[in-house]
Amino acid sequence: MIQDKRPTLSYKTSRKVAIPVAELRLGMYVAELDRPWEETPFLFQGFTIETEHDIAVIREYCEQVTVDIESSVDFQIRPTARTSKRTGTSHTTAVSKRSENIERALSRAQRTHADSSRLIRSIMDDVRLGKSVDTPAARAAVTECVDSVIANPDAMTLLSRIREKDEYTSQHSLSVSILTVALGRQLGMQREELIDLGICGLLHDVGKVLTPDEVLTKPGRLTVEEMEIMKEHTTHGRNILMSSSGAPLKALDVAYAHHERFNGSGYPRGLVEAQITHYSRLVAITDTFDAITTDRVYNNARTNMDAFRVLSKGRKTHWDPTLVIRFVEAIGIYPAGTAVELSNEMIGIVIETHPTQKLRPKVLLTHTPNGPLKPPMVLDMSTRLTDERGSKLEIRRVLPPAVAGINLHSLRDAGLLDNLASLPEFGRAIPSH
Repeated sequence: MIQDKRPTLSYKTSRKVAIPVAELRLGMYVAELDRPWEETPFLFQGFTIETEHDIAVIREYCEQVTVDIESSVDFQIRPTARTSKRTGTSHTTAVSKRSENIERALSRAQRTHADSSRLIRSIMDDVRLGKSVDTPAARAAVTECVDSVIANPDAMTLLSRIREKDEYTSQHSLSVSILTVALGRQLGMQREELIDLGICGLLHDVGKVLTPDEVLTKPGRLTVEEMEIMKEHTTHGRNILMSSSGAPLKALDVAYAHHERFNGSGYPRGLVEAQITHYSRLVAITDTFDAITTDRVYNNARTNMDAFRVLSKGRKTHWDPTLVIRFVEAIGIYPAGTAVELSNEMIGIVIETHPTQKLRPKVLLTHTPNGPLKPPMVLDMSTRLTDERGSKLEIRRVLPPAVAGINLHSLRDAGLLDNLASLPEFGRAIPSH
C-alpha cells in the first residue's frame, strides 16, 4: 500500500479553513456553510460535529463548509481537490424511500384523512358528554394514517394543512399525530411503535374539551388566572385517558407531559431533560410546530421557517436538540403544504419533497405575477433546473398562507389534488391566465 504523503493542516495553523464535506471529521466546529443556514436543518449558526449522523446530514445539503479550527477538538485536515459530487449516504435517504408516488398517495390519503377527521371530532364530542375515549376506533384510524405516512409522508403532511373553521383542537390533534408519525418514521420506528406514537399525538390535547370556551377561544392574551386554567388541560387529558379502557400508557404520559420543557420551565410538573419520556419529547416538538404554522384565534399562521427558527432557538433549553434536527429532516425545509415564491415570481404550493434534493421539491404552481394560473401547473424542481428565460430556477422565499393567496380547500374540492397527473407540466413559456 502506498503511504499518503500529502501534507496535513494542523488545527493550530489557521483559524478558519474551507474544506469539502468528504473531509469532515468528528470534533470539527462548522462555522459556515456553502448555502444559507435557513435552507438546512442546522438553523442554529455554528456547531460542533458530534456524531456521524451530523456529517451525513451536512453532506446531503452542502459540498463545502468552513471549519473554525480554534473552536474545534484536536484533529488534522488533509487538503484535497474540491469535488462537485456529494459523498456519503445518510439515514435520511434510506428512510425517505416511498412506495407510492404523490398522485396515488394523495387519492388514498384523502379518504384516510377525512375518516380520521370525523373520528377525532367524534372522540372530542363524546368526551364533552362525559363518555370515555373510543380507543379501538382511535387505533384503527391511526393505523390507516401510519400506513399512509409509511407509503408517502408528503400526502398526509399536505392534507394536514387543510383546516376546517372553528375546529382547531380536533384538526390540530390530527395534524400533530401525522407529523409525529412522520418524525417516528424518520427515526426508524417500527409500524407498531408508530401506531402507538400516532395515538399519543391524536389524543395529546383531549383534555382541552374540558377547558372553558371563553379561555380556549379568547382572541387576546390570557390573564395569569386564565393561563392557569388553560394549563389544567394536561391533567384533564391524563384523567380522561386513565378512565378510558385500552388507552396506551404512553398516551397518558404524553397528554400529561407534552408541555414539559428541557430546562424545567414547562408544566404541569416542571420536569427536566431525562425526566421527560421519549414520546413526550417528540410530541412537544410537533405540537409546537403545528401551533405556530396554523391560524389561531389570537394569531395568524406563520411560515414553517418561522417555526423552525423557534424550535432552533429553543433547542437544549425547551426541546430535545437531536430530535429538533431529526424533525426538520423528517418533513424537509419545504414540507408539503408550504406556500413558496419562485425566482421567476410564480407562486405555488409544495406537494412533494425530494428524498435527496431537499431544496428542489415538486410544486403545484397556482399564480403567475399577473394573477391566478388556470389550470394550475406541476413543476418538478428536481428535474427542471431553469425557468422559461433560461435563468436558474430556485425557491426565493416561503410565504405565509394568507399572503400566498392559495386555498387548499378549493384545490381539494375542485378535485385537483386527486388529478395531479392530468395537470400540465411547467413549460418554457408562462401561460396566460
